[in-house]
Amino acid sequence: MLEINMEFRKGILFIRLTGDLNIKTINIFNEEVIPVILKHGLKYIVVNLDKLEKIDVSGIETLMNLNELVSRWDGKASLCSVNKSIKNNFTQLDSRFYEASDELNALEVFGF
Repeated sequence: MLEINMEFRKGILFIRLTGDLNIKTINIFNEEVIPVILKHGLKYIVVNLDKLEKIDVSGIETLMNLNELVSRWDGKASLCSVNKSIKNNFTQLDSRFYEASDELNALEVFGF
């Protein structure tokens, strides 16, 4: 199960994920999040992983695709509040994503 809460504030789309981001739920993510980004041409994205319980390779690839999407418009994506149980899965994302301890610190990543 995956729950997605999105909020647009100060030119940044905040995406808060709860549950699992895996092969079974990536379609939910892609169907809800990607159209919003494309429709509005959003360049700055913060993905809050505080309540994410599990992620697999498909979930990691989905986040990498999100990063590549906003990079096309010279945008940036940041992960924040990555909990310890999920952190071990992100070694391959370290160089591709900006990471902040929380949403407020993510604003600094974007120069706000």
